[in-house]
Amino acid sequence: MIRIYFILLLFLIRNSFGQLDCSKAPTAAIKIICSQIQRWDQKARTTPSLSGDVKTPGIAGKAMAAEFSPIASNVFQCMDIACLCVFFRGTGGSNCVVQGRPLGKVVRKEYRMLTEDERNRLHQAFRTLKQNGEYDRLSRVHAQYAESGAAHSGPAFLPWHREFVKRMEFLIRQVDPSLHLPYWDSTLDQNLPDSKDSILWTNEFMGDPTGSVNNGPFRSWRTIENKATITRAVGAQGKGYSEDEINTMMSQTDIAQVLAFSAPQRGCPYQPNFNVPEYTHGNPHIYVGGDMLETSTAANDPIFWMHHSFVDLLWEQYRQTKQTRATRETAYPADNRQCSSEHHFRAAFMRPFTPMRNADGLSNMYTDNLYSFAPRPNCNAGPTCGSPYLFCDKSHGAPKCAARLKPGGNCASFTNGEPACYQGTCQGGKCVAGSQTVTPPPTIQPTKPVVTVETSCFNENECCGPWAVKGECQKNPVYMNVWCKASCRQCTPNYNINDAVTNPPATNNNNQQNTPCDSPMCYNEDQCCPIWAQRGQCRSNPAYMMCQCKVSCGACRPNYVYGPCADYHSDCAAWARRGECAKNKWMPENCRRSCNTCVTLQQLAGRCATRAI
Repeated sequence: MIRIYFILLLFLIRNSFGQLDCSKAPTAAIKIICSQIQRWDQKARTTPSLSGDVKTPGIAGKAMAAEFSPIASNVFQCMDIACLCVFFRGTGGSNCVVQGRPLGKVVRKEYRMLTEDERNRLHQAFRTLKQNGEYDRLSRVHAQYAESGAAHSGPAFLPWHREFVKRMEFLIRQVDPSLHLPYWDSTLDQNLPDSKDSILWTNEFMGDPTGSVNNGPFRSWRTIENKATITRAVGAQGKGYSEDEINTMMSQTDIAQVLAFSAPQRGCPYQPNFNVPEYTHGNPHIYVGGDMLETSTAANDPIFWMHHSFVDLLWEQYRQTKQTRATRETAYPADNRQCSSEHHFRAAFMRPFTPMRNADGLSNMYTDNLYSFAPRPNCNAGPTCGSPYLFCDKSHGAPKCAARLKPGGNCASFTNGEPACYQGTCQGGKCVAGSQTVTPPPTIQPTKPVVTVETSCFNENECCGPWAVKGECQKNPVYMNVWCKASCRQCTPNYNINDAVTNPPATNNNNQQNTPCDSPMCYNEDQCCPIWAQRGQCRSNPAYMMCQCKVSCGACRPNYVYGPCADYHSDCAAWARRGECAKNKWMPENCRRSCNTCVTLQQLAGRCATRAI
């Protein structure tokens, strides 16, 4: 009897792990973030990451789409300057020049560290993208849980947003190749007595802090929901980033606390943690309020992109200080459907950025080739922190940079002679404008982009047209909808699709050399499959992996919950009694409970370290 109670107790403990209870969130803002993350997860789980096997039309067996396309078919697939140079119609390859302007790796600076000229040109680039529709087209991606399942509620949150922000930066650089997407360090505003007094919320920067944004560079921007303006409610709830939150992230040693399971379900071995990056990144969303408050509308506000540029900075800081170069590209939590939807699995497509996969967001190529980050502003640069829009606060503990105050701002607590007021002085505890007054930014006439924005509706195989005519869009939607979007009408091209490919070569089904896969069901055939997938074997050895390691490579969608210590087949117990655990390599991976082969990913990595495919 005691043994029965003990087993029942273990069952209850194990199945109570990981259950997300938003009522236990520490603050009202975190409760809001928690409910948003949980809602996104619930909706994403209703839309499978794959709806069938991936195979090229007319070819037997299964093929795997290349993650980073060997030949980029559009500018967004570029991962180095030489590739960008082609799409920007420049010369010089990796030493690219576009219409007399250099196109190289950029250094992302804090928004207040931009020169006045840089800031005005950035604002104009945003307005150009708004006018030509590219801003709204990219912003809508963040609103679609069905098409962007990995954007929130799991380990792919940081890699997905890294790629998302990269694409906005590419659009900005197509307007002006010398620009970059700056980051918004919200600690600079959080350090003020009242963050609404920050120079950030003036006509020279972001415009109105409350209500409809009718002033500043983004005034009267119609939203993707067709509302007349962006809205904000700065400071009504939530807060900016704090140094404590940043330090907590930098202290983590378990990758699952950074690429975290933010919406675990019952049975997930990871306890809910409201201090992981996806939660702490949500506070500034709630703090800005208005459109930024909701996931579906957040990207309406240009501050969204600068905020996520800062989130990307923090992740890169963690990668550089806590991980080796090799580990940065391989460390990822084990796939477990009790912890996240399948959209977050390592080898799942990074929808809608296919053919990329979530693991590609770990690549060093982003910061090796495309961008790096300037250091966060600090007091070593002097009393102004190196910017006319910042100052070094010496009145509240250790010196730290803060945003300057706009006229009328509360400056009473700055008692050490700091230049806290922008273009003014502190009188009677309030900032009073001096002879130089804050003026609205100059009106800049719209300019034609240096580079015409490329269409995102295209085919990636010259045979797409003939395949579509033969009905492959309906017969083989997983491959066709990824590689033949235009021909399968997954989007609307702004060109004549009949002119896109002329005289395509005929496919010859009889000449394909393929080894048929003898593993017809959706299982991993070997316990080392997750480790091999982590090492990039799905890409480098697809013939074997897409057959023998289907689940880890995302080649199919299992009809069982993959990841936990469980049996994935109803006959596991019977097979185990017949001794199959020792005879059949399939058993330890798929009959984990019956074979007593439940191990952590770290233990599995040790076992598979010397095993080759």
